[in-house]
Amino acid sequence: MKRYSIYILLSLLLGLNSCDLDFQPLDSTVDTTYWKSQDDVQKAVNYAYRRLGNTDLQAFISCATDDSYSWSNWPSDIQYAGNGSATTSTGVFLNTWDHYYKMIAACNNVLDNIDKVTSLSTEMHNRYSAEVRVLRAYAYIQLTGFFGDVPLIDHIQSIDEFKASRTSKAAIIDFVVAELKDVTDNDYLPVSYPESDYGRVTKGAALGLLARAALFDGRWQVAIDASKQIITSSEYNYAIDDNYLSLFNGTNKTSKEIMLAAQYIKGTYTNPMATWVGAPSLTGWGQVVPLKGLIDAYECVDGKTIDESPLYDPNHPTANRDPRLALTVVLPGSSVNGVTIDITKSSSADRLGASNASFSGYYYRKYIPADIEGSWDTNSYNDIVLLRYPEVLLTYAEAVVESGNPIDASVLNAINAVRERKGVGMPIVTTTDRDALRKIIRRERHVEFPMEGIRLFDIRRWHIGEEVMNGTAYGILNNFDNSRGDYGSYVKVEDRSFNSQRDYLWPVPLNEVGLNSNLLPNNPGW
Repeated sequence: MKRYSIYILLSLLLGLNSCDLDFQPLDSTVDTTYWKSQDDVQKAVNYAYRRLGNTDLQAFISCATDDSYSWSNWPSDIQYAGNGSATTSTGVFLNTWDHYYKMIAACNNVLDNIDKVTSLSTEMHNRYSAEVRVLRAYAYIQLTGFFGDVPLIDHIQSIDEFKASRTSKAAIIDFVVAELKDVTDNDYLPVSYPESDYGRVTKGAALGLLARAALFDGRWQVAIDASKQIITSSEYNYAIDDNYLSLFNGTNKTSKEIMLAAQYIKGTYTNPMATWVGAPSLTGWGQVVPLKGLIDAYECVDGKTIDESPLYDPNHPTANRDPRLALTVVLPGSSVNGVTIDITKSSSADRLGASNASFSGYYYRKYIPADIEGSWDTNSYNDIVLLRYPEVLLTYAEAVVESGNPIDASVLNAINAVRERKGVGMPIVTTTDRDALRKIIRRERHVEFPMEGIRLFDIRRWHIGEEVMNGTAYGILNNFDNSRGDYGSYVKVEDRSFNSQRDYLWPVPLNEVGLNSNLLPNNPGW
């Protein structure tokens, strides 16, 4: 039997051992030969954590929504999913499917082998098992959000089981909810960790994912109960951070607002985020860029939308807007890390039409690290945030509104806690009208979470794809370059189409169907 070595990334690079890990765990055990000690278990668990980080997927997923555009089909061809021209062989579908099933396999590896380590204490057995159960649940939340019905694999498959059929989305969410409830009800996970274990899944993160899974599937009371437990219990210490931008630029990795993140280490375990979203002046390729659809979602500072507020100036459309706009998007003439990004200047490397410059005229500020160094694929160390406390607050508010339960002060308090962040300070919401609150909550989710992988799932569950993903996608208002044919108009980025009979789910990838015909029939329209 062929045997594989243990690969320990940090010890190879820095001479560190597993107990030195104070960021996302990086070690891995690959073969059951090594299931003899707690150290082996920890390495296998750490390997599962590695799958939380997939910058190529997480940076580009926004381009399948009305928020963003990607000008290239490399390293992700998600642009085709965004404009409606994708096929079952489009690469992002296979890459996404493959990524999350590898994550699930890593988790199942732990769960199927952990009992072999008889020296492991009951407490650590339960904790390590719970960590990977939560990671596996996260993977299934993602998979069902992208593909709907998918195979439910909860153990290491034998050869006879390789051609598994798809399990209904409802049954998988049943599984996810049961797993997360068991983990949290039995207190298998701590509320917090010492610095040496920072980055591991906590009980709060498990509850937050339970609330997300329930919300996404319309299980309102489950979402209410899970999110309310986080909000009201003195057991937790989550809070809205005073500095929104710091959550994403690498300077505030241990914020009380961040509940779960894919973590990176400067100079050791890095990612190319600055390349994908940064302007050329910041050594970026301007590949993932904001669209007018995102810009227009931000209210004016009076708390009214752009079609209602007297403060909105169509000739200066980014003036007098929710401060989160300028914290998320680089507005012309503003600076990032001391570098001025002004696409209106003909001499600027960031101008429209320049090499590797934005096709929309906008760049993201969010997720640009505070300092950038290294080559194009290793220039970032900022963490990729996967779950934040504001999502729990807005999940609670939305679930109450949609459940038909009475709307009380707790709903308004949850919304306003997000709006009143220091440095944002948007006017508080006072209405208790259910329809009005529904619109407000949806807009809050749109402007609070760009580039965080949430918008695509919101579009799908709210069934608004026909509204926001059809027609022409536009960028900035060109009121600065009269040499262009679009002077006086918004810059056209691309034409998009959305097929309501097909595009609310991605297809099972062609390669997977070729390997396993039991995955058929494919999703409608594919």
